[in-house]
Amino acid sequence: MINIRTIGLLIVLLALQVLIFNHVHICGYATPMICIYFLLIMPLSTARWALLLWGFAIGLVQDMFANTPGMMAATLTLIGLVQPKLLTLFGGVDKEDDKEDETMPSIAKLGMFPFIRYAFFGILLQCTVFYLLETFSFFSVADTLINILGSTLFSLLIIWFIDSIRSKN
Repeated sequence: MINIRTIGLLIVLLALQVLIFNHVHICGYATPMICIYFLLIMPLSTARWALLLWGFAIGLVQDMFANTPGMMAATLTLIGLVQPKLLTLFGGVDKEDDKEDETMPSIAKLGMFPFIRYAFFGILLQCTVFYLLETFSFFSVADTLINILGSTLFSLLIIWFIDSIRSKN
């Protein structure tokens, strides 16, 4: 289900992340991570190996530009691994329903609250793993929690905005 338009979206997401959002730190804590959106909109029928490969490749590109050696590749690979489970648990999509309909999950397809819930838990998992790998200690638990929650909410807001625009087209 990956076409030229989807690849274009990935390129735009990567460019926005690398050129703009990696340099945005709200109050020194919240940094949006929007490239997870590409993995979140993959249909449930996408092969697991393809999700893992896309997650690793996107994370590796981000790691090269953000000087985070392997952390984003690890977190997005994990998201690629659990994305089908997140979609069935929080998005309300069944494997049998998706076999006939290979459309990408979005606000228009799932509805506002199921999509927001699905995206929130995916982003929360990604931010938690990323910041725990980045900190790799439990000495600054409060700062780590602020980073996780701030980045999750900021990323969710931007992804909600992107998906709202994308759903209108």
